[in-house]
Amino acid sequence: KPTPWPAVHEPTIVLPLKWLSLASTFLPAAGIYTCVAYTFTFGSEAISNLTLSSCPDVKSGLPPISYSIGSWEPQKLIWLLVLFTHFPPRLLLTTIYPQVWLPGAGRTWIYCTCVLEGVSLVLITVFDVDSIAGFHIHAAFFACWAFGSIASQILTIHLMRLTELKDRSDMFHRMFVAKCFVLAAFIMAVAMASLLYPLSQRLCLSWAYSIFCIFEYSLAGLNAIAWALNLHEFASVYSGVRISAVRRD
Repeated sequence: KPTPWPAVHEPTIVLPLKWLSLASTFLPAAGIYTCVAYTFTFGSEAISNLTLSSCPDVKSGLPPISYSIGSWEPQKLIWLLVLFTHFPPRLLLTTIYPQVWLPGAGRTWIYCTCVLEGVSLVLITVFDVDSIAGFHIHAAFFACWAFGSIASQILTIHLMRLTELKDRSDMFHRMFVAKCFVLAAFIMAVAMASLLYPLSQRLCLSWAYSIFCIFEYSLAGLNAIAWALNLHEFASVYSGVRISAVRRD
């Protein structure tokens, strides 16, 4: 007896939002902090030999993220595994999350900034500090990532205010206030890192470089918190993401 094919009208898979959120928000920060912790625990010799690039006689004090995820083994392999796991759900949520806002310039710009942020993270990894492209290309993509993150946070806060979403419930108001605090902290961390790195290189200041590293560490966590707040709002309405095959007409 012939069996029907296809057996279902639209093959579908439902992905729980909880796991998508963890993979797309906290996984990168957890991966970065794991690599840095591994460096502190097992890479004391590498840290002791690390000097400022412009001042070969000055010890750096703390390892920057760029070396922990891009230059040293096995941290680099750990980070690549994290990135490969993170990018597919991040790409999926990047295309879905902006759709909660009404069509218009705001939604379009959120799409653009989210894509910029996600792609820049990949390019930071591809063009690491030891790549043939050089440090300046790596730094340029880091700047693109920071700009994309700041811009997407500003746009989300602006749209919450513009649509009066922040006033619809206590939960949304708390999310609005939390987003404002996270944005302010993120901008301050970016500004301090942007100031301290060239200062440490120009004046050969080990303490300035160490503080730069601390602010750099904080950026990973703040970015994760910013996205977690967005997806917490998203999860108040949706429980998962459905991917379905679209039949031909």
